[in-house]
Amino acid sequence: MINIRKATVRDEAEVFNVLKMLLSPRAADSSRIRTPGALTTFRELVTREDKGVVIVAEENDKLVGLITLSYPIAIRCAGKYTCIEEFIVSETVRGRGVGTQLLQATLEEAKKQGCFEIQVNAPTEMGYPLYIKQDIKDAGKHLKKRLRDNIQ
Repeated sequence: MINIRKATVRDEAEVFNVLKMLLSPRAADSSRIRTPGALTTFRELVTREDKGVVIVAEENDKLVGLITLSYPIAIRCAGKYTCIEEFIVSETVRGRGVGTQLLQATLEEAKKQGCFEIQVNAPTEMGYPLYIKQDIKDAGKHLKKRLRDNIQ
């Protein structure tokens, strides 16, 4: 049985193991895992509700997926909205509805936080249909520019 819950500081090691699943195909990005900055960011997300949240899927006391949310603010939203920053489901449980459960819990959390909208930047091909099934609309292009090379 899959249990969906908010992550805690005690989940740190397992969360970073799950994150490796997302970044491993892009070896250049894998250096970001376990940097002091990444650890600080994780701890902020699980201890400061105003920053965001990490929602995890757990099976047999092992994390098998996660979604991280951040809470930016914007005038056009009259306050905060939310962005899905990472969304990962282990290959071992794909096709069993774990992604849907995580996404539904995420939508509920965003509503509970009073977010105006939810955004997904550059969804993967695998994740795209799941977002559409949850009535998250395709809003067009995503642009970005890296402002610093080092991530600490």
